[in-house]
Amino acid sequence: MYSFQSFLQDLNLNTGVRFNLKLEDGELFYSSIKNAASSDIVSSIITLGNSRVTLEIPKQFENCTSLLKYTIENKYREFFSMREQSLIEILEGKEVVSDKIGKALPFLSKGCTFFIINVDGSRYEALNIIRQLYTEDEVVSFVYDDNIVVMGVFEEINDHAKSMRESIVSDLYCRCYVSYGNIIFNAKDIKNAYTQAKECLILSKNFGIKEEIFYYDKMLFEKIVYNISVEVKGELLSRFKEKFNLFDSELINTIEEFVNCGLNISDAARKLYVHRNTLIYRLDKITKETGFDIRNFKEATVFIIAFLIWKENNL
Repeated sequence: MYSFQSFLQDLNLNTGVRFNLKLEDGELFYSSIKNAASSDIVSSIITLGNSRVTLEIPKQFENCTSLLKYTIENKYREFFSMREQSLIEILEGKEVVSDKIGKALPFLSKGCTFFIINVDGSRYEALNIIRQLYTEDEVVSFVYDDNIVVMGVFEEINDHAKSMRESIVSDLYCRCYVSYGNIIFNAKDIKNAYTQAKECLILSKNFGIKEEIFYYDKMLFEKIVYNISVEVKGELLSRFKEKFNLFDSELINTIEEFVNCGLNISDAARKLYVHRNTLIYRLDKITKETGFDIRNFKEATVFIIAFLIWKENNL
């Protein structure tokens, strides 16, 4: 599998010029210089995408600096623009030859996750933050269809989703939502992974879901509700609408937290910062007003479906 790192190794072997590439935080991106004194090294700045990287070369090869800089920067642009273009073609339903995909996305077979990041602020500033977080070969990111898409190999997927969101929010002070689908291993599943992640964002907005990170498999219930027939939605809405309209923000919040806590009274009371008895009183009030006890699984299922339909019609 040919990668940018592989190119750097080949460049070193074919030219005989040893060099280091050091990231802005001091971490070595590539190194072929061993045990050289700092006085024997010359440095210059090169640009790789949105990052400024230090190129270190032994003094004996100083006259190769300009050519080496041009070669590395040019190959980086070629390598990463090819990845973006291949992904865009797949997302737009165009047929991409397998050889091209293999060269552009050699890490795909390891198992990739496809993220969509939606921000209220500047997409390009947010993209720059993502690219500073992930400078390695096995992550590709760019702006597509008013969102940022990120695809790569990630071990702790939800932790990475949180990290991306927190980095953007802390730097740009804007609202940010991250969604992702199931792990993919081949090109034919990329479009489906993108569709899953995009569907998460649509569902979250339709139902006014408070969370900021969405995983497709965790939103199948919302997907089922979204696809209920118009007739059934109308029936449930007519049955519950007036009741829900009378609920104040306290009761609405109680319903949402109780559902998010899996109908667990103790967990919900803790999340709501209320005594257990206070929560039970509110649940009894909901039962009295609607005739449905959401502590009972079967009744809760109907109630929650009706509640989501009501929210969908009131956002």
